[in-house]
Amino acid sequence: MGKAVILVVRLVVLICLVGSLILLLTSSQYSDTQHLFYSDDELQIKFTDFRVYVYMLVCIGVGIGYNLFQAILSLSIGVSLLDLFGDMIIANILVSGAAATFGFTLELSRATELEPTSFFNKIFISAGLSLLATLFTLISLISSHVALKGISH
Repeated sequence: MGKAVILVVRLVVLICLVGSLILLLTSSQYSDTQHLFYSDDELQIKFTDFRVYVYMLVCIGVGIGYNLFQAILSLSIGVSLLDLFGDMIIANILVSGAAATFGFTLELSRATELEPTSFFNKIFISAGLSLLATLFTLISLISSHVALKGISH
């Protein structure tokens, strides 16, 4: 039972991360023209203009790669200590990317006094999906712990 739960949870994490990645990449298209930083110059923005969004892209990529690797590994050898410690590390990576993205986007939208745009909305939803993936990674961590405890007894 533990192995099936872990695989289903990994699938949900992958779906959340792929959705987050798609939203982040589609926000790279130029948004509507905005007046940023109280200037009269019109500036079009995309996600690659800000390093924090690139950091989130890397975190999502690492999360997708890890979950694909662990899904294959779980099918072949079952639950191992790598599941337990890897899930801890990946959860921290995912939550750091999402938290940095939420904080920066909120402050950017406040500093520029912009109305919510599709650019900011996509970024917020992408970060939310990354946080949801973190939650399911923690569920996988708990399931791995229970499965390993059952193996040792």
